[in-house]
Amino acid sequence: MKRAARFFPLVLALSLVGCANETTPEGFVGYVHHVPLIFGKGGFVGTQVGPTSTGVVWRQYVTNVDVRAKNYTEEFHILSRDNLTVGFEAHARIAIRGEGVRDLIERMGSSDPTGQTDWPEWYVRSVRQPYRSAVRDVVHEFDAYDIQTKTQEISTHILQRLRDEYADTPIEFESISIGNLTYPQAINEEIQRKLAAEQDLERMERERQIAEQEAQIVVTNARGRAAAQRIVNETLTPLYVQHEMLEGFRELSRSSRVTVIAAPTSDGGGSPVVLGL
Repeated sequence: MKRAARFFPLVLALSLVGCANETTPEGFVGYVHHVPLIFGKGGFVGTQVGPTSTGVVWRQYVTNVDVRAKNYTEEFHILSRDNLTVGFEAHARIAIRGEGVRDLIERMGSSDPTGQTDWPEWYVRSVRQPYRSAVRDVVHEFDAYDIQTKTQEISTHILQRLRDEYADTPIEFESISIGNLTYPQAINEEIQRKLAAEQDLERMERERQIAEQEAQIVVTNARGRAAAQRIVNETLTPLYVQHEMLEGFRELSRSSRVTVIAAPTSDGGGSPVVLGL
């Protein structure tokens, strides 16, 4: 009994030294693993989603992985399809799938436990080069002049390629964007001339459409006048002319400053002869 009592404080001290309460902050997933003191088998225990902690347990430790999406920017100077050097930045928004944290730690390399580094180990080891390769391959398929006007199309191609490549991994590419394009001065001037020429063509096309519409209006009006004249010619009978003439005389006779003198005729037409006004 005395010997057991003598060893009890030692066992208690070792137990306290070997116990820990590992925490995982919000936005992180913790990779929980056991490390034996001397004997026994260590290894993966499970994952925990922050904010949480393991509680006081025997020699279990946590590597926290930041699973929040972050921007990863790479700079490029690439030859375009027409062999012109184009400089630009590619911005990838990448997140870690929470359910893939174990695979990330064991197969791709751990993340910085504090989540403060700009280049976590998994990005440097498993993502950076494929990401850069995808950008280079896609951009190289475009002419220098087109890169500036087709950045959305280029970004979509790169994003689809990377999503396919990392579909069965813990890595999730949320978006890709291309920006801050730089060209040699001569290329910039040529691009400006090309854009100005395209704007001139668009302006000329608009003017052509307006001219066609105005011409169509003129044709339509002419057809309308011709149709109206044809109707008048077809309906212009002697009786109608007689009626219009009498209506004119009637209007004149209402004026106090006009005197109408008319005499009947015997030509059978029935229309009076105006002798004077």
